[in-house]
Amino acid sequence: MLVVERFRRVLFVDRYKEFTVNKVAPTLQVSTPTDTTIVLTRAFDAPRRLVWEAMTDPAKLRRWMFSPPGWEMTVCEFEARAGGAYRWVWAGADGRPVMTLRGEVRECEAPERVVHTQVMEMHECAAATEFVVTLELTETKGRTGLRLTLTFPSKSERDQALTWGMEKGMEVGYARIDAMLAQNHSDIQRA
Repeated sequence: MLVVERFRRVLFVDRYKEFTVNKVAPTLQVSTPTDTTIVLTRAFDAPRRLVWEAMTDPAKLRRWMFSPPGWEMTVCEFEARAGGAYRWVWAGADGRPVMTLRGEVRECEAPERVVHTQVMEMHECAAATEFVVTLELTETKGRTGLRLTLTFPSKSERDQALTWGMEKGMEVGYARIDAMLAQNHSDIQRA
């Protein structure tokens, strides 16, 4: 298990540090309200419908999902419906898969809520981590609040996830959503 955690740390924490130092002001808030959950919150200056599309439309997901240096997102599939599935695969510079995120959609209430399982597979390691993700979007005066709850089977698995540094990569991706939404919002206002 130490090899798996070291691998994740090198891939996530160390690579995100290289990319994010002095480039993105963090606005993502992270909390641990229970022994098995991580809650991430953030606001976007755009209507909920546009944030929902950014989070569920594969073409838009590809535009903002963060890839550490040397990685490329090679598969981006997402069926935003109860019973749907999703699969995101990143490959290294050699073209071989490095990481896969996949799962099944349990609930979907567009444009406000989606609940899905998530299995993270690191291809260099045999271990996989499975948890439940709940995305909730609320809109107030044209701004959208995001609440992302990650629910793990145990405290130890939640605690391991806290060491991954995922929030750093997520914030880089969310900053990309900000830029994408600012462009979409101005396009809508001009129409």
